Amino acid sequence: MKGIKAVFFDAGGTLFQPHPSIGEIYAEVAGRHGLVIEPLHIEARFHTHWEKRDGLASLTNHSTPQVEREWWQSLVYDVFSEVGRFENFDGFFEELYDRFAGAGSWRLYPDALPILEKLKKKGKILGIVSNWDSRLLGICEGLGLTSCLDFILASAVVGVAKPHPDIFKEALRRAGVLPEEALHIGDSLKDDVWGAQQAGIPAIFVDRKGTRPSQTPSISSLQFLSGLFDN
Repeated sequence: MKGIKAVFFDAGGTLFQPHPSIGEIYAEVAGRHGLVIEPLHIEARFHTHWEKRDGLASLTNHSTPQVEREWWQSLVYDVFSEVGRFENFDGFFEELYDRFAGAGSWRLYPDALPILEKLKKKGKILGIVSNWDSRLLGICEGLGLTSCLDFILASAVVGVAKPHPDIFKEALRRAGVLPEEALHIGDSLKDDVWGAQQAGIPAIFVDRKGTRPSQTPSISSLQFLSGLFDN
């Protein structure tokens, strides 16, 4: 790690996660709009439709807040299409969309801020490279991450999504380093590990779920990064 000058991190699943969960938040807001649903069921439907669209990777052009809002409204409509009907779907969606824009619906992993602060003190250039929309900047600010970061790249804002190497190349440009002088950390083998490697950047898989992928450098917690930079 002696030659590493910059460390890039994925956001969701790496630094923070939904709180209490996507399904519970959906169910809570739906309940206030007259629809009772089971959190686990609606979360399963969310993931099904999310994967069908390949997540926010389908927002491949430079988006606007309005385009992002319409993308999410379409997704949420599909998620609830076979669950039940709202008297006022638009009202429900507006509350749900705003709910996820705030830091209150997200929770930092306990190991996130300590490692960012340690790496910052060691003079590393730190950035987030995430498949996300423009709300990511406000979420990071609300969670207290921004002061540790040199930049935040949200795919919908940059106009290209992981695993495409161009978003990683933009991170290298922002950091002012060569690929071999950077390290990327994330919880997706495809988007983070393979994507970074296609740009020539070494990567480490955050294996919080214990999947134990073979032949892939992995850690179960960000705290293990600390020892890599002690020397």
